[in-house]
Amino acid sequence: MYFQQSFRSMKSSLYIFVSFFICLTASAQIDTVKIQVTGLTCSSCSKSVEEKIRLIDFVSAVKMNLNLNEATILVNFSKQVDWDVLAKAVYDAGFSVGAFYVPDCERVTYNINGKQCAYSYIYIGDPHTFRSNGYVRLAGKYFMDKKTYHTWVKKIPDPLPPIPETGNKHYYYF
Repeated sequence: MYFQQSFRSMKSSLYIFVSFFICLTASAQIDTVKIQVTGLTCSSCSKSVEEKIRLIDFVSAVKMNLNLNEATILVNFSKQVDWDVLAKAVYDAGFSVGAFYVPDCERVTYNINGKQCAYSYIYIGDPHTFRSNGYVRLAGKYFMDKKTYHTWVKKIPDPLPPIPETGNKHYYYF
């Protein structure tokens, strides 16, 4: 009898703990960003990129995949987020960004720099192009390889004007 009550109590405590963790994660606005890193050839290359990215304040975790040449980054959107800083970290490590994928505003609602994500991005392409598993691909000189950038450069004004509704810096995606 005592064992059954103790087990129920432990089970209830576990449910409360799991519920608390889920709520905490949801309120922190954490999601993943994927960056294809060009030029990775060895584990020390991968480690140098990972170390640079880990230094960024809004980054919670980084997982490098050398086989895919990809960094999967856990981003805390409750902090000040700037994709340029993330791209610069890859360049500072001596590599370049082949593709930069951020969560699609249609898949998940999050804030970037205190504003809803819909006010942080401007769409410049076909909605079915480059949409991949709930992510959109950023367009810009430091968010894609040179060949792809030259294809899109005529659609991307330089310098980027602020978003009229907020005055904030914004990003293009396709």
